[in-house]
Amino acid sequence: MSSDETYEHTSLEAARWLVSLEESPDDQKLKDEFERWLSEGPTHREAWAATSGIYDLMGPLFAKERYSSGTQSCKSGWRHRSVSKRILYGVPITLAAAVASFMLVPDYYYRLTADYSTGKAQQMTVKLADGSEVSLAPKSAIDVVFRREGGREIHLLRGEGFFKVSHNPGRPFRVTAGKISVTDIGTEFDVRVSQKASAVAVRSGEVHVDGDNHLSTDLHSGQRIERRGRGIVSASHEDAENIGAWATSGQLVLEDSSFGDAVTQITPYYNGRIFVANRHLSVGKVTGVYNLSTPESALKAMADTQGAKLYHITPWIIVVSY
Repeated sequence: MSSDETYEHTSLEAARWLVSLEESPDDQKLKDEFERWLSEGPTHREAWAATSGIYDLMGPLFAKERYSSGTQSCKSGWRHRSVSKRILYGVPITLAAAVASFMLVPDYYYRLTADYSTGKAQQMTVKLADGSEVSLAPKSAIDVVFRREGGREIHLLRGEGFFKVSHNPGRPFRVTAGKISVTDIGTEFDVRVSQKASAVAVRSGEVHVDGDNHLSTDLHSGQRIERRGRGIVSASHEDAENIGAWATSGQLVLEDSSFGDAVTQITPYYNGRIFVANRHLSVGKVTGVYNLSTPESALKAMADTQGAKLYHITPWIIVVSY
């Protein structure tokens, strides 16, 4: 296990301890076990300091969701806080959100199971056996299924891929992403998948898109389609040269995008976590071209358009708030 994997695993343990101690603040046995875990090494203490610090440092950002600190509970510095379930589970950025972020499937899971994958702030271009190319954005993963006779299939397991396909009418090239399937008809196209949506955009050429709820349509250069939860499908047009710009020029091009979606797109390029503290901030609109090689500067420029600021909670957590 690499040092990054070890630290991510330890951070997840720290988050679990935090939840357990919140749920059972008077359990002496639990506190004794926690103390033993904390004393096992500096990595544990560092992860705990960063994770528990979210409570104290985030408080000022949530005027209506403040919590109070009580008395010292154990020598480690953990203190019982009276945090209501409404706060723990109801607001967009609180400890619950931070803890949940630790509990996402780790990058190394995909490194072990996917044919090709990238982690935080990593990109990769894969040359496939048929001459096609796939550029993977950070935190992306694919499986490749090429049959000796017949079709070529790519499963986009997470993240975003930009595809340059070597067209062969006798061997269809298909990309599946969530609940949609994209069949190449000689093109360059971008596919993005998340837990909430799947999107396809064509830079050049043409693709055919299939999906549930009778989705079946052709897309041409400059066209985009997005399928969200409950089968809601939206279509739009954009400058074809901006499609896949993250892969071709290292830029994120936004046109009337919601601030929340903009943050979602730039987060994989930042080697840490980014949270938006205000609900109404997420729906603000952002237009511009941002350099993905400096994601923190790009995020600041986006926040400036909304009159918001960046708060560095730890070296690896940024909260965006007014």
